[in-house]
Amino acid sequence: MPARRRTAAAAASSSKDGESPMSPQSDDPAYQMKRKKNNEAVQRTREKTKKSAEERKERIEKLKRENEQLKVKIKSGKKHIATLRELIIQGEKTEDHHRIIQEILGAPDSGDDDEDDDDDPSS
Repeated sequence: MPARRRTAAAAASSSKDGESPMSPQSDDPAYQMKRKKNNEAVQRTREKTKKSAEERKERIEKLKRENEQLKVKIKSGKKHIATLRELIIQGEKTEDHHRIIQEILGAPDSGDDDEDDDDDPSS
């Protein structure tokens, strides 16, 4: 909860030395210690809030960068899918098609077409 602000009426009713009739004496050591502790607590809270905001900002920036990288991967994946779809539609197996598929899949080109037979349930 934010601290209360003094109104003009409250300011006018305070005495010349800055103390209101209801506040404790400023020369009271217990009061001074309490104020000191409160000021330190407020400072710690403000520092913690600032640090938290900075960490949030850094996390947002990191997620934005990651998002951009993922968008690039999606775009690349869509291009690969379109290429593979086109090769399937053409329906012919050529060495060039095989090379393109291997590049897209990232697998080394072994030159052995028997590896594709592993998915065949009749074997």
